[in-house]
Amino acid sequence: MKIFVVGAHLDDVELACGGTLAKAVEAGHQVKVLIMSKSGYTNFDGKLMRKDEDAVEEGINAMCVLGIDDVEILDFSTKDIPYESTVIEAIDSRMSEFNPDVIFTHHPFDTHQAHVGVSKSTISAARRKNTVFLFEPITPSGRSYVPFKPQMYVDISKTMDKKIESLKEHVTEYKKFGEEWITGVTCRAGFRGYEIGKEYAEAFEVLRCELSFDKGETL
Repeated sequence: MKIFVVGAHLDDVELACGGTLAKAVEAGHQVKVLIMSKSGYTNFDGKLMRKDEDAVEEGINAMCVLGIDDVEILDFSTKDIPYESTVIEAIDSRMSEFNPDVIFTHHPFDTHQAHVGVSKSTISAARRKNTVFLFEPITPSGRSYVPFKPQMYVDISKTMDKKIESLKEHVTEYKKFGEEWITGVTCRAGFRGYEIGKEYAEAFEVLRCELSFDKGETL
């Protein structure tokens, strides 16, 4: 199975589906990750919060922890990735070349404007694809007026350690948010696991899904 993942920033994918992707890689599936920005940014008061080069280095290290070596990082603005043709075509060209069976991207009712732009652009680019799943946003991005609906679950009990280790590779973000960041991610995965009778899980909203009974095509 070929899995294509589109995220706005370096750390979004690890937060949302790191355990799922690590599990897919362990099972022999092919994973390509497309990140739309180098992810450095300044605060509203002009304070530099993260350098592009730090974010890129940390992001590549984090993907390596998950077993993913096919990562492409584009250079759209970290804070403002719009829903427009340039973004759609950037995603569409990579998607057409890779020809995935499954696509993961942001929830369109996220509260981060860049996440929303990437989600809508990916959905447009994936107009001819049959299986698209949407990430569960995490606070503060998840506090929307349209709630995320958990519809598809992946048991990540055996890859939760890789998920957490990959997040800790984002040293600048880990220093910013502290251990509470890790605790929040762990608690959410624990809650989603509880919902399906497992130790840990990740949940996704289904945009659309083609059911296949072919051997070797399950996560």
